[in-house]
Amino acid sequence: MPAEQSIQHFSTAALPPGMRFDYWMSILRQSLWPVSEWSGIKDFNVDLKEAALGCLTSMEEVIGPSTAHRTRDDVEHSGDRCYLLFANRRPWQVAHRGQNEHFDPGDCVLVDSQGELETCAPSGFSGLIIKLPVSWVESWLAHPELLAGRRITADSKWGRAFSPIVSQLTPEFAAAPPLPHGVLVDQVGAVLALIAGDVEARAMPDLLKKIQDCIRELCTQSQLTACDVGAALGLPAHVVHRVLAANNLTFASELLNVRAAVALQMLTARSFDQLTIGEIAHQAGFLSPSHFASVVRKRTGHTPSEFRRLTR
Repeated sequence: MPAEQSIQHFSTAALPPGMRFDYWMSILRQSLWPVSEWSGIKDFNVDLKEAALGCLTSMEEVIGPSTAHRTRDDVEHSGDRCYLLFANRRPWQVAHRGQNEHFDPGDCVLVDSQGELETCAPSGFSGLIIKLPVSWVESWLAHPELLAGRRITADSKWGRAFSPIVSQLTPEFAAAPPLPHGVLVDQVGAVLALIAGDVEARAMPDLLKKIQDCIRELCTQSQLTACDVGAALGLPAHVVHRVLAANNLTFASELLNVRAAVALQMLTARSFDQLTIGEIAHQAGFLSPSHFASVVRKRTGHTPSEFRRLTR
């Protein structure tokens, strides 16, 4: 089959200027996902080509200068979950999953359709977008959420191999490949897995500190869960549990330790003398005074009242 018959092509060039943006919104929902908030647009024009690359999809997009925000509402109105791998040939800014980084030409970034996304492309976007099924990503990456939003620099150890691989995967290349699609797809997955392994190793200490700091900040919420901490950090709950487990910790024990430390500090501080033991238990996040008393006794050998009196 000729290459041009395998490529879908969408362009706003032949449309009146007043119709171009609405046309692009309909194509965006069809090929990628909804993005409702746009600004900084001048002389709006878009050109998009796409072709199947085995189980992946190769898309080449050219769009003028713009700033876009994919909101939580956009996420909730999206179709099936997927990942997108972006490789812009121009400088731009991407904020996703707690990361906010500047990308140089040739750098890549993995984006999860279940997360909000902000992009700022003052020179426009001209590059490739590879659509990746979740099942394929998870077959290569144990924890893709740790890589999502992080900059894969073109001059890094694995980036020097990955950037040229991605840059050649144009729709024209996908429609008339020199090798079977399976070989090309596996090559992307193998190098992406190497990158993810390095990122995970580097991210663990930093993630642990962020999780512990967040637990400390939110510990006074009596119904606090790992989901709440994950949401505050832009991480799935299972990543919170995994990072803690990798350091021989559990969410429950970490939360209890932090609440106990807060409560003991309140018991010893004269600025809290006006509070009863029950009020201190409540403010420290404990669900019941009896549980609070049990925790204090286990840590100090005294009841909360005794400990407060002895520390004066």
